[in-house]
Formats: sequence, C-alpha cells, structure tokens
Amino acid sequence: MMAFAGSACSASGQGVTKATAITEVFGDGQQVTAVAIQYDTRMDGTKLSPDSFSVTEIVPPELRKRGRRETASEPVREDREVARVYTNTEPAMAAEGKPGEWVILELVKTYHYLPTFGAPQGGNRNGPQGQMRPGSGPQGGFNRRMDRPMPGKAEIVAAYKGITSIIPFAAEVTQKADIVNAKGKKVVAASPVTTTETVNLIVDDFKQLEYFDEETGIPMAYNLFVPKDYDPSVKYPLVLFMPDAEVTGWETTRTLTQGIGATIWASPEEQAKHPCFVLAPDYTQQIINDNWQTNEYMPATINLINKLCGEYSIDTDRMYTTGQSGGCMLSFAMYHFYPGFFAASLLIAGKWDNTRVDNFIGQKMWMMCGEGDLGALPSMTGLVKALRDKGVEVSEAVWNGRSSAEEFDALCKEIDAEGNGIRFVHFPQYTVFPDDTHLDGMEHLQTWRLTYTIEGARDWLFRQTK
Repeated sequence: MMAFAGSACSASGQGVTKATAITEVFGDGQQVTAVAIQYDTRMDGTKLSPDSFSVTEIVPPELRKRGRRETASEPVREDREVARVYTNTEPAMAAEGKPGEWVILELVKTYHYLPTFGAPQGGNRNGPQGQMRPGSGPQGGFNRRMDRPMPGKAEIVAAYKGITSIIPFAAEVTQKADIVNAKGKKVVAASPVTTTETVNLIVDDFKQLEYFDEETGIPMAYNLFVPKDYDPSVKYPLVLFMPDAEVTGWETTRTLTQGIGATIWASPEEQAKHPCFVLAPDYTQQIINDNWQTNEYMPATINLINKLCGEYSIDTDRMYTTGQSGGCMLSFAMYHFYPGFFAASLLIAGKWDNTRVDNFIGQKMWMMCGEGDLGALPSMTGLVKALRDKGVEVSEAVWNGRSSAEEFDALCKEIDAEGNGIRFVHFPQYTVFPDDTHLDGMEHLQTWRLTYTIEGARDWLFRQTK
C-alpha cells in the first residue's frame, strides 16, 4: 500500500476511520475503480444507495494532463460515477457484499482515448479535451523522435535513478446523505474525506528490483512477478513484456500501468490457467530507433533473464517475449540477434527491417496491428512479404477489433487450424476503438488496448515450446 499526502480522513461525528482507493490497470491506463470507506461500526448494506455518495478521482499530474496545465504539480481531479455500493469486512471489492464496517463504492469505468500519458520533462503533448495536437504523428507517438541517435552506455548510466516512484492515485469521497448502521442508528451526511492509502490491484504483486549487468556495465531497474504459490520443484514459463518508448524515463512501475501488456499475465484469472513469471524492465533511455539501432539495454535484458533462470525454476524452453511499439521493435531485434532464445512472441504494432528476416524463419511469432497505423502496418506487411518470398508460410487474417470474446475465440481457432508458426492479424481502420467515436492518429495506441485482451492469443503463446 502507498500513502497519499492528502487531508485527514476522519471527521468529528461522521464515524469514518479510514478511506482507501483501489486502482486497476486497463488497456487505456490506470484508474481508481473503487473506494473503501471504513466506519467505526458495522454498517447496514441493505439500505445503501449509490446516490448517497460522490467520488472525485485524484490523478497524479504526470499521468493525465488536460490541455496546457500551467501548474504541473497540481493533481488532476475527475468526478466519477458510483455504480454499486455494498458492505464488506475488508477494503476489497466482492461479487456479493457481506456485513462489515467497510462500505465499498465501485465506480463506473472511465474510458480514456489516450493511455494516461504525460511528459516526464514537463512538456504537454495533449491538446484540449485530451485530443492529439496537430502534427503528433500517425503512430500516436506524440512527436517522440524514433530516428534520433541511440543513447549509449554513458547516457544510460547518467540517467539511471534506481527504483523510482510518483505519488499514487487517490480519491475524495463525500457521504452526501444520511445512512444507517447495522444497529439502525443514523450516520449523518458529512464533509469530504480523502483516501490515505492506495491498493493497486495486480501492480502491487510485482516486486521492484535492481540489476547491474557486468557485461555491459549498465544498471537497470525492473518489475518482477513471481507466481504466488511458487514451487521450486516446478518449472514455470516466463513472459518478458517491453513497453513503448513513451514510458522511458518514468518511474519504475510505469511499465505496469501504461496498459495491460504486463499485468494481464499476472492477473488471477491468467495465473489460474498459466502460472508464470512476468518480467517488465524499466528503461530510462530509448531502447531502439527507426534505424534499427539498439544499445546496451538489449544484451542486459537477455543477461537479466539468464540471471533469473539461475535464481528461480524457470522453464527455458517456455520463455516468451511481447511488446508494443518500441517494445515490439526490441522483440524483433532480439529475435534477430538471439535466434532461438524465446519460444514464441506476441508482437504488437511495431516495425522491423524487412531485409533482416532470415533468423525469423522457423520461429513462432504472432504480429498484430490496426490498419490505420501508418507506421506499423506497412512494416509488418513488408515483413510478411519478405518471409513469403523466402518460402515461409504465414497465416494472415483481418479481424474486426470489436468482435466479442466468443467471436475472437472462434477466430483464434480458425487461425490455429492453419498450423503456421508465423501469423499476422490486422484490424480494419477504427475497429480498434471500442465505439464509433475515435481520434485520428490514435490507431497505434488503441491496438495495444485491444490485443492483450484476446484470450486465444495469450493461450496460443503458452502452448508454444522451443
């Protein structure tokens, strides 16, 4: 849990002793999804109404800038709708409430077109109402130059700050109407209180650790999820997730909260099917550019995996890589420079040099991107052509990005039946958005939001072995 430096949580006569914010990570970023309020007595959950409460989410200013905010240190306040209210014996969401002193307010999810991006150096890249500023680029890269010279060892070492963090999410909650406790006594409406603790679901299950790579001489922070019932006598798969370039230079857990590319593998539902280790490095400098140049981060990441294999019972025949945008590009580079190291990969909306595909032959790779992604689509299409020119059978399909879970399951079975190790799925323009509204130029980012939710693709990954 993380403390938030907000106002005191208890107020005279209102019976509140503590309030806790609960966050979750979605494909479009992290947000508060519930607030747990602890009263000094057991409450009557049968007489609670969502209308009796109001909630304002307090977002770290670095993560959701709106327009040209002049005060970078000011948190962003967003009013949220209460969807469900019930009681519990602990500050946790539940399918069914139970008698207890905790009142749980579940919130309606807020959809953000942009993952909760800001600029670590203070420069705002978003336009009014969260729209892209003109000239932001067709890949949704917010003008980040991916063709600039790669930072080398000296720059990586100079930029390293160890394990870093920013203030956590919080919420302000108001009991607007009188309610009653389990004894039938009135608990009067009261002034707002601010949460003093934050529980980040799944994110808090990752360890933040540091690694110094003797071969390259660079330090690196990383996030590691260890299966909760880890048994050294059992061999576990490992999933390496690498983010896009926009999170470089952020705090260590930003790799986990930009989207679900890392956390989905550590979710209780996924771990119940596929218990595995999840590694999510924290890169403080650019990791690859559009000229296909890499730096010390690539061998250091490979060396870190080898180190973890010596410390834990990891199945080296079932190690996988996945990444979005720049992380996808680095996955391609690892396949080129370290052929056979990974058993399979999910490659989301990235690019690679289509003249260097020889080491991809015989590998198991699933590429995905949106047809409105003017950077990744032609590159991935070029890779498919280059592989086919070398006699490689590649499965290719066009899927509606708004397909239901059942429809995606059927589509996955269709492409599985073709039996090809390399496959490419692209989504018609705008279908990577969840509804008919969209922002031009955002197909790149929306593909990340969509693809990791496709269960059949995740299941395919875990079926692959060297």
